[in-house]
Amino acid sequence: MTVEEQNDATSDPPVRVCYVVSYFHPHQSGAERQALAQGAELARRGHEVHVVTHSVPVEPRDEIIQGIHVHRWVRSIHFGPLFGLTFVVSVIESLKRLRGLYDVIHTHQGLWEAVAVGAGRKWLGNVPTLIQPASSGYYGEAEQLARTRGADRLRSFILRNSAFAAISADIERQWLELGVPQDSIYRTASGVDSTRFHPGPSAVENDLPPRPRVVYTGRLHPQKNVYLLIDIWPDVFKRTGARLILAGEGPDREGLKERARRLGIDEAIEFVGSVADVAEHLRAADAFVLPSVAEGMSNSLLEAMATGLPCVASRIGGNIDLIDEGISGLLAAPDRPAEWVEAIASILNGADFAQKLAAAARSQIERTYDLKVVVDRYVEIYRELIERTSSTTP
Repeated sequence: MTVEEQNDATSDPPVRVCYVVSYFHPHQSGAERQALAQGAELARRGHEVHVVTHSVPVEPRDEIIQGIHVHRWVRSIHFGPLFGLTFVVSVIESLKRLRGLYDVIHTHQGLWEAVAVGAGRKWLGNVPTLIQPASSGYYGEAEQLARTRGADRLRSFILRNSAFAAISADIERQWLELGVPQDSIYRTASGVDSTRFHPGPSAVENDLPPRPRVVYTGRLHPQKNVYLLIDIWPDVFKRTGARLILAGEGPDREGLKERARRLGIDEAIEFVGSVADVAEHLRAADAFVLPSVAEGMSNSLLEAMATGLPCVASRIGGNIDLIDEGISGLLAAPDRPAEWVEAIASILNGADFAQKLAAAARSQIERTYDLKVVVDRYVEIYRELIERTSSTTP
């Protein structure tokens, strides 16, 4: 236990936090993964964590996962405008059932979760609420809200919440534009377990094509812009001989495989699907790429940096916050293929340069984005919100 954790455990009472997130473990998107990691760390420190999330037929309604009390009580109709209404009502009813078991509500997504918590505050007691949007850009909650019917009314419910957590400067900018007061926004970050993700030998080294290897980890989804990697790989392979390893599943998988076949580059691209431990594939790589068109703060990028990989990421959202360009990684525009080819080639053909990027990336993670550091910040915010609310209670 660190000094900070000892102080947290002995000087103040435990925090009781209730997460609201659309889906939870074993679902593996970014928000779910952060909620699990942060919640488990809070529980390990002696805090009490509840999660209100969607009912899933194959999963228990209630269970404890890594010390987290999971309540899969939320039911919704996945049909047009009925989704929002049924989701909001079900979240409020679920939180009412748990009333008295939490001191603060923290949503790990920022659209319907934020609407539900804001709309239901009068039924939930004098409990502070922290809204954490997951992303910015087209796929982020602010732009999704603008495309949603009744956006002005929904926005008014969202703005009833106590505070907002911005995991990137771009998210902060978008939510300020929506009307969130500056003094209600806390800058936070996503975290990574740097004891699990670290440099070193890999157990899958002999299962993969010859080096050099460039790895992408994450969903094969339009938001991730993986087609860009397929399109540039003939040039990358010509200049470096590198194989591209795609670790993940998603709706774009078959289309990506077909594009690779048409380009005659399929032998240099390995689709490994979902893997048991992505840390092993990262340790087996020479570089990491993330060409997304929208991100909050990417778990995949955090994990690659923690592993000590030189990274190339799109110049968007939270990637800009994470990477000090030219020092701890490289950035490239998601719509400029030539920039990607040059960046990847400069890493694979420049061993000293790659080593410097990798060392700086690992150092940055340990200093700022290690999970324990990030959870320290959230506990500080929870306590501040609880104290502020208590001091204003008649």
